[in-house]
Formats: sequence, C-alpha cells, structure tokens
Amino acid sequence: VVFIAMLVSFSVMLSPAIARFNAFSLIQTSLSWSVGGAAFYFYTDTKEQYEAGPHFSEFFYNSVLGSFASVLSLVGIITYQRYLSEWSYRSLLVVANVALSIFSLLDIMLFTRTNVDIGIPDTLFVLGTTLFEEIILQWQWMPQVVILSYLCPKGMEATMYSLLAGCHNLGNTVASNCGALLLHQLGVAPSGAEKEDEQFDNLWKAVAVSTVLPL
Repeated sequence: VVFIAMLVSFSVMLSPAIARFNAFSLIQTSLSWSVGGAAFYFYTDTKEQYEAGPHFSEFFYNSVLGSFASVLSLVGIITYQRYLSEWSYRSLLVVANVALSIFSLLDIMLFTRTNVDIGIPDTLFVLGTTLFEEIILQWQWMPQVVILSYLCPKGMEATMYSLLAGCHNLGNTVASNCGALLLHQLGVAPSGAEKEDEQFDNLWKAVAVSTVLPL
C-alpha cells in the first residue's frame, strides 16, 4: 500500500522527470528481494546445526566481511569517478544491473555447495564475490545520485537527496518483506537449531529469484 501510495505521490507532486526517475529507483530497489536472514544462518551455523555449511564465525561474517565491504564501496566510488563518469547513465545502469546479476548468480554455487565440489574454499569464494558485488553496487548507485543532482531545482539539493535516499530505504523494506515471504513459501526457515540441514535445500531457489528480478 505504501509502495503504491509513493508512486502515485510522485506523479502528482513532482515534476515528470524527477517523478519518473524516483519511480525507477524505488521499483529497482524493491525488486532486489533480500534473503539475508536465512543466509546468516547458512554462513554461521556450526557443524552440529548444518554439517555442510561454511561455518563462518559471527566475527568474520559481521566484522571482517562488513569492513571489507565498506572499503570496497570506497573503491567503487573512486573507480566510478575515474573511469565511468563519462559513460551515459543508461548504459552504465544497464551494465551495472547485468553485471551485478551475473555475480549474484555465483552465490548459487555457494548455496548448493558447488564451489566446494570444484575445490574453491568458502572464504576465498565469499571474499571474491563480495569484492565485485560491492564495487558494482556503487556503480549502480552513483549515477542515480548524479542524475538527481542535475534534475534538482536550485536550493532543493538536500530535499532531493533525502527523497532519493527515502525511496532507496522504502525499496529495501519492500524487498526485505518480499524476500521473507519467498523464503516462507519455499520452506526456508533456519533458526540455529541442531540438524537443520533441510532448511537450506531451497535457499538457492530464493537466491535465483532475487537475482533475476531486477533485470
């Protein structure tokens, strides 16, 4: 309901160009369904809880990967400014979306344990995919900020940026709820209990759906 109300409000209260752009940003973010809740248990469950899992410590998953992702976000901004700022916005958004989906599809290898079968350690695989995904996310985000800065009426810069950030946050909320519903429908509901291996059988399907939708 809030999603529809926001789209209607854009068309009524904003100029057509800004309304279309914010609608695009909201829809794109909303279609990136999140499966992070189940993925947390997949990564951090112990051998007693999920024998075939990566068995990452919570420190590694939250602190090490989190810090690594933050540094890579800066790298993404720098590389955008240095190498991609002359690209057309449409081309960059298309390339970034397709590239992000391709690298996100690699996560299916992790959730089906294919990476282990072909000899790629979980830690190396996760660090590698995180490297590319975080950089590409910034290539996807920066054009939106730049476009809005050009569309923004003089003296309304803070308001327009807040509007874009608000659309992004609302989209993330919609994506989280849709992702949770998808996980429920697929029977993926890990809780950290012992011997919950079967809870992850369909997790790769949820990842596949969340990867393809933004395209």
